[in-house]
Amino acid sequence: MPYKNIIDTLIKYYDLKSKITYTNDNNFGNYIAETDTIVLRKKYDNLHEFLMSILHEIKHALDRKRLGRRKFIKKYNQAGNMAINQGLDPYVYNKWEIKAERYAENNFKKWEHLIN
Repeated sequence: MPYKNIIDTLIKYYDLKSKITYTNDNNFGNYIAETDTIVLRKKYDNLHEFLMSILHEIKHALDRKRLGRRKFIKKYNQAGNMAINQGLDPYVYNKWEIKAERYAENNFKKWEHLIN
């Protein structure tokens, strides 16, 4: 993974103990709250895409750290179920996903120097 030094810097900065794993699938990233694991692609089209993905997943890890595993999973699933009950996509309209995306957008500039 060519971005390993960036990952290590961010994980250390945010004082996380999350494990990092890699996949070949098309998802930009994934966070597995049960095991505190951030799953990233092995390849990204560009560094911006990579940094946005890792920051998004870091937000999930930070929320889990703040709330605890059980409470985070419960609240995340509740938000997904609320979206489903309204006939909406449980991922796209999950408030935790929306917050994580906003967090990545808001923090990108702070870390942009890592990718230049």
